Parts: sequence; C-alpha cells; structure tokens
Amino acid sequence: MKRMAVVVSAAFVLAIPAQAQISEDTYFNVDWQFNIPLGNNFADHASGWGMNFEGGYYVTPELALGAFFSYHTNNEYIDRTTLHMGNTSLNTDQQHSLFQIPFGMVMHYRFDYGKMQPYAALKLGAAYAQMSSDYYIYESSKDTWGFFISPEVGMQFYPWPGGIGFHMALYYSLSTNQGSLMTYDLHSINSLGFRLGVAF
Repeated sequence: MKRMAVVVSAAFVLAIPAQAQISEDTYFNVDWQFNIPLGNNFADHASGWGMNFEGGYYVTPELALGAFFSYHTNNEYIDRTTLHMGNTSLNTDQQHSLFQIPFGMVMHYRFDYGKMQPYAALKLGAAYAQMSSDYYIYESSKDTWGFFISPEVGMQFYPWPGGIGFHMALYYSLSTNQGSLMTYDLHSINSLGFRLGVAF
C-alpha cells in the first residue's frame, strides 16, 4: 500500500501541465507534509514522511470546492520488553509504524485573490490507516478505516503573473480509526502539522 501511494504521487506530479496558475477559476497544491501526532500511544514520533495533493474550482471568486488526497507515516521505536498475549509471551524490541491515507472533499475560502491569497479550508472524508509492528524477522499489521476531518489555514503566493506559486499551511486533523495490534490499542488519530509546496 505504501509503494502504491508513492507511485500515485509521482504520477500525479508528472501529469500536471507545465504552465502554472492553470486557470483563475481553479487551484492545485502539491505539498511536502510534516506531521506531529497528539495523544497517540502506538507511533507518536513526528515525521516528514508525507505528501498532500488537492485541487478545487472557485464557485465564487472567494469560495472553492474540490478534493484532496494525502498520505503520511509516523514511526516509533519500542525498546525490548515482554509482551503477554493470551497464552504466549514474547520478549523483543519493535519498530511501530502508522501509515495513513486520508482523502475526500475540501472547502477552500480565500480572503484575497491577488498575488497573496490567505485562506481557510475544511477537509472532510475517509481515512485508511495501517498499524504495523516489525520485530525480529516478523511483522504484524492491522488495517482500519475511519471518518476524517481537518481544518486548515494557509497562504498561496503567486510572485509572477501566470507563473508557478508557493503554498504553505498549518493544519489539525482528526480521524476516528480504531484498532488493536498485539497489546496496543488505537482509539483515534489526532495530529498537528504543516505543509510546504507549490501552487498552480
């Protein structure tokens, strides 16, 4: 699944036309993403292993409706410990990974439509997440699905007329994914993060 996300990302970037600001009635962002988990006891280390893709159509000069797709991986190393699982005990260290793919619809409101375009956005959709633990030569994993919501504030900046722009954003995200893996439980996924990328 992780390899598929990377391939889809590369295909998306290569498919974007060379000219920027494709239309005054549309916007497209391609971003690198940094994610900080909150209250997650499975894989709680911040990481920059993520990307975000989104685009929309301005139904008014200020309000755009569109779609988004992103992915991210957070990791955590667990020191050697003894796990008691039913009638079995296992003494090992572990590498935990939490891989996420949220996708859905976005509502994007810009407060100016000149070169500097500050905006607020709300994303709603579904989230796939995979919990995985690697130990010795083995891996255990659990797939989960949940509802996703993410408010965001940011800025699109187009320094050259008809040219490529820059994008930056701060976001909070919440998904309702739940799951259990070995002796670990996941009740939801809360994150803070920021994005840096290009705007078309």
